[in-house]
Amino acid sequence: MRVAGIAAELGCHAKTVRWWLHRFNELGLEGLEDRPVSGRPRRITEAERSRIVGLVRQTPPGV
Repeated sequence: MRVAGIAAELGCHAKTVRWWLHRFNELGLEGLEDRPVSGRPRRITEAERSRIVGLVRQTPPGV
């Protein structure tokens, strides 16, 4: 597939697809893995975050 077709199928920008393709070409499959990030570690897990987001989306009681 061409870059434009991949971007359309994934719902992202063509520049993003090119960025990942370059990273893959340089590093192979390892280039597609997440890299360590700088900064303070998260205080809550992804599951806790998802639960909070779900609660926020609910209609408040009594409304």
